[in-house]
Amino acid sequence: MRYLIIGSSAAGIKAAETLRGLDREASITVLSEENEPPYSRCLLPEYLSGKKSREELTFRAGNFFKDNNIETMLGERAVYVDPAGQEVILESGEAVGYDKLLVATGASSTCPPLPGIDKVGFTGIRNLDDADLILNRCRSGNKAVVIGGGFVGLETAYALNRRGLDVAVVELAPHILALQFDATAAEILANDMKQSGIKIYAGTATRELRPPEGLGRLGSEAENTVVLDDGTELKAHLVLTCTGTKPNVELLVGTGAEINRGIVVNEYMETTVPNIYAAGDACESTDLVSGEKGLTPIWPNAVIQGKTAAYNMAGRPRKVSPLLGLQNAVEFREVPAIAAGLSTSGPQDGLEILTVHQPTRGIYRKIVLEENVIKGMIFVGNIQNAGVIAALIRKQADVSKIKDKLLDYSFNYGYLWPGMVKKELEEMEAEAV
Repeated sequence: MRYLIIGSSAAGIKAAETLRGLDREASITVLSEENEPPYSRCLLPEYLSGKKSREELTFRAGNFFKDNNIETMLGERAVYVDPAGQEVILESGEAVGYDKLLVATGASSTCPPLPGIDKVGFTGIRNLDDADLILNRCRSGNKAVVIGGGFVGLETAYALNRRGLDVAVVELAPHILALQFDATAAEILANDMKQSGIKIYAGTATRELRPPEGLGRLGSEAENTVVLDDGTELKAHLVLTCTGTKPNVELLVGTGAEINRGIVVNEYMETTVPNIYAAGDACESTDLVSGEKGLTPIWPNAVIQGKTAAYNMAGRPRKVSPLLGLQNAVEFREVPAIAAGLSTSGPQDGLEILTVHQPTRGIYRKIVLEENVIKGMIFVGNIQNAGVIAALIRKQADVSKIKDKLLDYSFNYGYLWPGMVKKELEEMEAEAV
């Protein structure tokens, strides 16, 4: 059997590792555009900030491929899949055959159509090359503007702030982290970031980008100008656009594979083309809370999808469970925060909201229920027992008998299964996180 995996991040590496455990004799090849050992994209902001070295980003040992007898084709770009011939054509013209193919090509940063973006340049942060480019540009000046106040934008802003840059964040939504947190939680996090000196401009759009006068002028004096809708002008040697990502689906265009925003797969991670599977940020999956198909681009989901795909590629049928589309944890300075599932600040018809808010302590804990089932949570300032609540969301458990205990700091699995010992509780909570 010849297994070919395109992509060497969370989904691809987990699939390769799982396949080798299931089939000791098969040929397994991992193909990737990047010529790097497997590394965590989630840690790129820590690399930017200087907290982690390049080597500390890797999540598998340098001898991982050799030890698992996995062939690699790193630094190679796939441009076309021929389902009839069961071949993948590389940019070099070489054809690589397969019996089972996994497309785990991830996603790429998107660039908003801002006037002047072509002259100022588009800089996102999705891979090590992006991070190295940003670090190189940091040497030309100390002012940065980050367009986009989501997780990636804010983590990047904080990383640059730690490097000593003067950083401003521009967010179109009324508050930062609008997809994950409500206004109350966002305000606590925004205040924490402002304590570090990061300026936040929320509820306003970027009107245009102006390059420095005289494009030939280089060095620390060459400042771009970011013009906001209200006329505010922000100076920046470095402009970053962290406004979202798009799935890398191009490889399967024209193959007959069904594609919406991402590659459409069934519960076995199969595409609509025989012998071709997809996993990770490139594909769509069913969200546990909403029950709808969509993108769930977070690391734990990619790992689950990669493992599930491997089982099915190896002829061991296994269905993937619905996944939590929103599950994020962060700690920018001193305030830890986690959000999972539905953390709505919008219409709440049919929903029950439990909250604890202690503004002077910077603590906010919120649980969203529907018919006694937890649909989402937000914990800011104190994230104790978040793992237990996240596990209950995944299980879609009826919590009607313990609702009054859910926000207690002492709440744990013992409320559900009395008699469990402390060690068992801690193990279950760690597994849930």
